[in-house]
Amino acid sequence: MILFTHHHYFFWPPWPEWITTVENNVVVVLIGVVTGLGMIYWAVSPQKSISLNRKLIPTASAYFTLLAATEILHGLFAPLGTPHMYTSGISELIMVLITLYMARNSPTRYDR
Repeated sequence: MILFTHHHYFFWPPWPEWITTVENNVVVVLIGVVTGLGMIYWAVSPQKSISLNRKLIPTASAYFTLLAATEILHGLFAPLGTPHMYTSGISELIMVLITLYMARNSPTRYDR
């Protein structure tokens, strides 16, 4: 929700400007929201689509890794007014570990 409401949430690196424009774009937020909703749907669905699982887990892992790297870099190089970026970055890294755990224990590998 923070990414939906703050269109200037990511402000580092200050140049080139297109990087922060892409990071703060609504499309990036929607990718995360759709992936999260897709994972919830997959978890509660009585029929587990292996094809959907193969798309959701790598997308979620890549998304969380991008957010974690960006937020940790904010914490390292941005002004000292952003301690929440460290917390968010660590939380995102934990989410990456969870998605990698899900990928390892996923029923996808049994579909051959």
